[in-house]
Amino acid sequence: MRATRAAADAGAGNRPRGGQWGAWALARFAAILILCLFPAATTPGASGPAFRIRYVTTGGVKYLYLEDIARYYGMKYEAGKGSVALRSRYSTLTFTVDRRECTLNGVRVHLSDAPLCQGDHAVLAEPDFRLLLEPTLRSKVLKRKAVRRVLVDPGHGGRDPGALGKTVTEESVTLRVAQRLVVELTRRGYAVALTRDRDVGVTLESRAAKAKSWRADILISLHCNAVGTPSVRGAECFRATPENTRSTYGSRKVDSRCTNNAWDLDNARLAYELQKSIVAGTGAEDRGLKSARFLVLKESPCPAALVEMGYLTHPEEERNLGSPKYQAKMAQAIAQAVARYDQCLKSR
Repeated sequence: MRATRAAADAGAGNRPRGGQWGAWALARFAAILILCLFPAATTPGASGPAFRIRYVTTGGVKYLYLEDIARYYGMKYEAGKGSVALRSRYSTLTFTVDRRECTLNGVRVHLSDAPLCQGDHAVLAEPDFRLLLEPTLRSKVLKRKAVRRVLVDPGHGGRDPGALGKTVTEESVTLRVAQRLVVELTRRGYAVALTRDRDVGVTLESRAAKAKSWRADILISLHCNAVGTPSVRGAECFRATPENTRSTYGSRKVDSRCTNNAWDLDNARLAYELQKSIVAGTGAEDRGLKSARFLVLKESPCPAALVEMGYLTHPEEERNLGSPKYQAKMAQAIAQAVARYDQCLKSR
């Protein structure tokens, strides 16, 4: 998938850096901040009475105090200069003020809104807490009961070769990895189907439609990237952009609801497990968990994620993606992510 198509909701990327603590933040928000209380929630990390998470509202967006979020999860809150870390025995989350990106247990995650300063405190947009942190850290919020049937979608095919490398095409790489993935998932006891099993064209609409007709529990769409700058490399995973949030490459919030938004929480966890497993299993550069309104995602009737396995315009990455050994590693990593997501569902 070329970069121009990957940026489905084209627009601004990360907000400019340079947020400062203290007086600067007070001056910026003094006229518009409204100190309130988030609805009561029982702390997952500790027993005891429910408490309320403080929040502020600016620009129509509700921002929660990260210090209170740390308490909610039973984590330690550590504030640095323009950054915040939440730590526990099991997890580490790091945030940078004015940057639409964080790390969750070492995985890059792109946010809808950049964390901001409120006095000496950092605040996080409520949708990012509810739709990213919660499903990543708490399996109990997920809706899917179990994974039995996996639909694998090798991107492109037929007259549409997708991204072009010097020696391989996106169409051929996605099909080869998909075929290996069928073996890996079948070995783990899953029923697996492909949207295509040879070099033929398949419409985007029919790919999502097959997930419905085949009664898939999850859908994983496989792609490769390409860009004009040959030094760009790495893997990234996309979920469908939730309603009233920004796509990773979008500056405006998506104000409509799509079919797949019914699975927002599961989409986030599935994409997180995929990104984490692919980076660990293949050594690919971590380009992060992102969001976009790709047709194959937004029309999916089940939890879904789109995997960009790497860049065919990066010489080394093209060699890797064309290598049977690397394709096997990729398939194994994706299968492991599916198993981890499935385990999260069963462990509730």
